[in-house]
Amino acid sequence: MKTEIVYPGKIKNSFAKEGFEEYVKRLKRFFKLNITSIQSCRSSDRRKCVEEESKKLLKYIGSREFILLDVDGELLNTKEFSQLINGYMTGARDLTFVVGGVYGVSDELRERSSLSLSLSRITFTHSMTLMILTEQLYRVAKILSGQPYDH
Repeated sequence: MKTEIVYPGKIKNSFAKEGFEEYVKRLKRFFKLNITSIQSCRSSDRRKCVEEESKKLLKYIGSREFILLDVDGELLNTKEFSQLINGYMTGARDLTFVVGGVYGVSDELRERSSLSLSLSRITFTHSMTLMILTEQLYRVAKILSGQPYDH
């Protein structure tokens, strides 16, 4: 199973970047992980940025299925998230996560996703979302491989 995380822009907070990079490094022991950053919008017009970044994300993803990280998405607990990932692994399906830009994503991108998933009803920064996603993927990888995960 190949796993990819796609997002626009850069991780701006140094502590979130360090956490993200640490979990990416740990995850590579469990499965092939690609990290892809597309260029973010530089306009101050929020609507323009949402549309521009969403189009770039859709173009990059093409016809692949993907899971969108979205504050309005479905909430899963760790066990449910583990089962979701396990379903991809046992079905030998590639797994792509898309994290939208700082202003969110277009309706078109949201509708095209196979699942819209929320990490919390609380809004996190773009950088924190990426760090939390990789931490949760690492937690799931440890659980699915039968290893303990320290809380």
